[in-house]
Amino acid sequence: MLQKLHKNAKTNYAIRLAIKQSREPISVLAARYHLAWQTVKKWKERDSVEDASSRPHKLRTSLTKEQEDLILFERKKFKKTIEEIYFAVEGIIPKIYPVKIYRCLARYGLSVLPDELLKAERRIRKFRKYTIGYLHIDTLYTPKINQQRWYVFTCIDRVSKLAYLWVTDRKTKQKGAKFLEMVLKFYPYKIHYILTDNGFEFTYKALAKDRKTRKIHPFDQICLQAKIQHRTIKFKHPWTNGMVERFNQKVKDKVFRRYLFEGITELKEKLTDYLNRYNFEVKLRQLNYLTPAQHLRERFNYSIQRIVI
Repeated sequence: MLQKLHKNAKTNYAIRLAIKQSREPISVLAARYHLAWQTVKKWKERDSVEDASSRPHKLRTSLTKEQEDLILFERKKFKKTIEEIYFAVEGIIPKIYPVKIYRCLARYGLSVLPDELLKAERRIRKFRKYTIGYLHIDTLYTPKINQQRWYVFTCIDRVSKLAYLWVTDRKTKQKGAKFLEMVLKFYPYKIHYILTDNGFEFTYKALAKDRKTRKIHPFDQICLQAKIQHRTIKFKHPWTNGMVERFNQKVKDKVFRRYLFEGITELKEKLTDYLNRYNFEVKLRQLNYLTPAQHLRERFNYSIQRIVI
């Protein structure tokens, strides 16, 4: 079932429906679902389980139409910042202040500074250039399905943006090694580098000092055999592996938070469908508005097939 939730929502449709149909006291339901008393009361009294719009019916502003036009003219014509607009209209518009100018610009979709001003005000730091074959790998949790937790191994190429994922019931070193074998079969080109976090499914680096071992991790064994350089991020610095973290967030937004799953089969179907759409239909700005499959075929002359389960 498709569900649309507010980005800060603490409940989903199933919990809201259970609260609405329950005859138990509000305090008992609040303790069971770890919610505020007011939240449970709200969903008990609501007629629908969908989120209501938080936008005011009528926007209040003290600016006249002529004053708003003046602010918008300064923004569009001279591409001024909010502070520069404030200094320009301070003597013309009474009781004006920067926040009021920002709200006016936001109402008309002009709250973001123009690109040329952003590039002039900050120096954009560029990443070192790599060719295809630099993979970012990570894992994420799925919502519990029938009281069971599942895990998703995810992978994305830094250059081609070609992605791959796999659902499993455990997050062990054997599962990590098996996923790497599946990744090497999926990508049609040579893999040179792999970047992961320090999870036990990828490396032994996170072991305590009294448990350190000289054994080679199964994941590293495959890397050595395939002549792949395995790199790990700094401890407690997940943003270092930000590309796959961003892909994980897309999976959560487009799949986990959008559907309620009745079984693992449905979960795998939705994930596979999203993966195929991402690789073959989603046009990315980083690839000059080509899909990963198109970019891979046109620039590197490699082709891939859709995944079928």
